Amino acid sequence: MAETAPATALDIADLPFSDLLLLNSPDLPDDGRRGRLLATVASSLGRGGYGLLAITNVPRAAALRRRLLPLARRLAVMDHPSRSQLLKKHGLGSDVPLKKLDRRVSSFARLLRHSGEFQLLESMSEIESTKNEPDCPEKALSSNVIGEPKGDGTEKLGELIEELGLCMMELGILVARACDIVTGGNQLEKSITDFGTAKARLIHYHSELDNIIIKDSSTKAKGTISKIAATAYKSCPQKSRSSQGSCIISEGGTTVMIEKQKDSKDKSNLGQCSAVSLTNLWQEWHYDYGVLTVLTAPLFLCSTLREECSISEECSPPDEHTYLQLFNRSRIFSVRCSPESFIIQVGEASDILSGGKLRSTLHAVSRPCGSTNISRETFVVFLQPSWDKILPYSGHCFAGDDEPSDGDDSAFSDGSIMSSSEHTLVQDILKKIPHLSSRLKEGMTFVEFSQQTTKQYYGSGGIQQNN
Repeated sequence: MAETAPATALDIADLPFSDLLLLNSPDLPDDGRRGRLLATVASSLGRGGYGLLAITNVPRAAALRRRLLPLARRLAVMDHPSRSQLLKKHGLGSDVPLKKLDRRVSSFARLLRHSGEFQLLESMSEIESTKNEPDCPEKALSSNVIGEPKGDGTEKLGELIEELGLCMMELGILVARACDIVTGGNQLEKSITDFGTAKARLIHYHSELDNIIIKDSSTKAKGTISKIAATAYKSCPQKSRSSQGSCIISEGGTTVMIEKQKDSKDKSNLGQCSAVSLTNLWQEWHYDYGVLTVLTAPLFLCSTLREECSISEECSPPDEHTYLQLFNRSRIFSVRCSPESFIIQVGEASDILSGGKLRSTLHAVSRPCGSTNISRETFVVFLQPSWDKILPYSGHCFAGDDEPSDGDDSAFSDGSIMSSSEHTLVQDILKKIPHLSSRLKEGMTFVEFSQQTTKQYYGSGGIQQNN
């Protein structure tokens, strides 16, 4: 298999949060705006789209993201006993082997329970009430955010995950409602709210330097390890407002973010091709099997070693990409989005519940080519139906454009002919994905589908059992 392949840059469509609320408003005037907004949802998440949509300008969420994401690396490089104690204190667990020194990913998980009351709607009401104040909307957007951190910032870890996670749950529920309008069904929102629970994961994608630090720390005395963990972030020189990067200051300081603004887009745009890694992946190709996945735009950290501590500064996304890759209609796309947006991604349960009207997203996460000291931080909330929800079995069995084929299909979906190298690349990716038809059977509950999916990907004899 080739080590790299060309990927087309994909600037995914974005929808301001205020517009998302308009879709759910019965008082929206009939001026064509509702139709245009629904068209954005349909073209992005429907069968002809890419299965991705970005939501921008979410109240309070950007400030919470700035606080939470840098803590992912701090936890990842911390010595195991100290980390275990901290995770227990904040009610967190992990679904990866954190004692494995050469792991590519560290994940810290927590279950969230939504009360049914929409805090984001209350936040928008606060914004409306402060529109005439001189510092609006900045005041309203940042109001009620958990207080400034003290020490290393981890003392608010559980609260940050809870608050940001619930905000992201609400985003997902509102998007599910819009999807129900588009598809003419009422399955998605009800499936999510009936269950009312979601799994949140704070994820650190390791740089090669991180793994060197972890291995080195494991051989040293506990006092030295603690020093490395406690000094994971140091202050860095203030950057100019024209800079696309930003500075992380978290030892008793204030987190500062400076980002490049982008105009909103009502449809996905394609850009220049760039080379992406096929063999050096942080996360292998897969579909999420839930209803919707809600992700923060990733944060990238550049780390250096100085004496007995490691220092991390935020850096601009390499090549302006998120390093989320999509495989869509036999082509690879590299996703780009605005820095503080939230990405909505369609899972297989949505594909199934909508009768194939929504498009689940085959994706992977790649490492930046040639960068050994850049890590990637993100926070993800997985929305799903109740475990006992019976999934409808449709006749087409969801043999979509990106399903593995038993035949020798050497043409793209637009009819153009693949080269032999392109055909090999497509087959190499698809052979890592178990057929949906082999995982979904008539009368299956969601828990049975999730167990079968996990087994066929990662279980004994699974396609990706070593990942």
